[in-house]
Amino acid sequence: MKMKILKKPVLMIAVALLMISFAVVSVSQAAEVKGTIVSINVEIGTVGVQDQVGKMQTLTAGPEIDLKAFKKGDRVIIEYDKDMIIVSISKKG
Repeated sequence: MKMKILKKPVLMIAVALLMISFAVVSVSQAAEVKGTIVSINVEIGTVGVQDQVGKMQTLTAGPEIDLKAFKKGDRVIIEYDKDMIIVSISKKG
């Protein structure tokens, strides 16, 4: 009878640990680009950025990102997720 009582809490702990590991994986899949904005569309929320070696990327702003303070030519640091969604953007001095 004691074995049955212990199985449920152990299973719950195992599931919780599995969920935490997925959360850590999704956070670690974030990337960063430092570069210059070459195109920006505030209305649809897209930013074209060219990094320091000339590579171009087009990223989409997440719902909490306000692009109104940015313009073509701004030097920026952008963090984005695996789906190329901007999670943070700031001007680079």
